[in-house]
Amino acid sequence: MWRFLAEAAAVFVKDLRSEFRTKVALNALGLFAVTTLAAVSYTIGPYRIAEADRPFLLSALLWIVIFFAAMAGLDRSFVKEEDTHTAPLLRLSADPLVVWAGKLVFNLVLLAVLMAILVPLYIVLMGFHVSSPLALFAVLMAGGYTLGVTTTMVAAIIARAMTRGALFSVLSLPLLLPLMIFLIQGTRAAAEGSPDGVTQTLRAVISLGGVMTVVSVILFPVVWHE
Repeated sequence: MWRFLAEAAAVFVKDLRSEFRTKVALNALGLFAVTTLAAVSYTIGPYRIAEADRPFLLSALLWIVIFFAAMAGLDRSFVKEEDTHTAPLLRLSADPLVVWAGKLVFNLVLLAVLMAILVPLYIVLMGFHVSSPLALFAVLMAGGYTLGVTTTMVAAIIARAMTRGALFSVLSLPLLLPLMIFLIQGTRAAAEGSPDGVTQTLRAVISLGGVMTVVSVILFPVVWHE
């Protein structure tokens, strides 16, 4: 177990150093998120939404911004290995599940950074009142993990395809659509201060995350060596 964790940490650190040198994924995530947030806050703004509709509409807009920002950068986790021709060496030097765990942690860190910057800005710019901040935090963490584990697996599948960007979105969106629906409902419940709604969302999202984790552990070795 300790060897597995150490090797996964080494893969994560390698990706982190590479990202600090190129900043491709960070720039893609950040620029898309900030641009979309600016457009949404300018064109819609809190003053254009009726008070009764604000919890649902603002929750939906928040997750739309997060999801499409994620689509802009999370595919890089495996694509860069193919672009720099380091994937064959990584296949020889590390166990597939070690690679998967390291890449997953890297994507989760990217998502955490994105949410830490984007969500507070969104709340301020859109005037989004959240009755239960702790419930919103729990929904964000559960949603971030499920989003990360799903996109990591899809990124591995499309890494060697010619039309990677389009294929990543095409494969990811059907898998992520139920997740988005649950997260919008959970965020709305957190905004309205509804513990039952938040609990139901967390159960659904954690279940989806668990299923995707098991599927990834089973399928990733096959995908990685094909």
